[in-house]
Amino acid sequence: MNCWKTINFTKQYGSQRLFILSSLTMLATFIFAYVPATYLFMHESFYDNYFIFFSAALWFIYPLHKLLHYLPIMHLGKIVNKRVTFRYGIMPIIYIRITEPISKQLFLTAILAPTIVINCLLLTACFIFPHYVHYFIILFAYHAGISFSDMVCAKNVLTAPNHSYIEENEDGFEILLHTNQ
Repeated sequence: MNCWKTINFTKQYGSQRLFILSSLTMLATFIFAYVPATYLFMHESFYDNYFIFFSAALWFIYPLHKLLHYLPIMHLGKIVNKRVTFRYGIMPIIYIRITEPISKQLFLTAILAPTIVINCLLLTACFIFPHYVHYFIILFAYHAGISFSDMVCAKNVLTAPNHSYIEENEDGFEILLHTNQ
């Protein structure tokens, strides 16, 4: 296999820049989603009870996001390295890395699954529980911020040829093309 393109997140974007862009995405998503939601659910009064469940959802959304990254590639078995560490004793940091190249379609499925599933669930919950739409919009914006780096990754992979393979490394990933010999 030959390397078609190397994406090095550390060099190309930088962790501080990704954090700032992720935060701005979170803020912009909240602004652009909350204003229409308040007009759409104007006849409903918003409640602030069940704040403990909202707080738990804020904590739980990251592990759920990582689990949804893992589910499409779970069948690959030993080539998927998983590691969980805890920061400050309560905040889980979950690492999932694929040690061998996988197809572009499988990589895109794994990278986009959390964004599609969680955002659809949160937006659906806005209509089911209109009194708590403000909680769901905050969770939606928070998840959009978490998903920002996934969208950057997906944008780079979408430009690759259809029958390419993706291999992860410490700094990013490589897009590989199979050569016929």
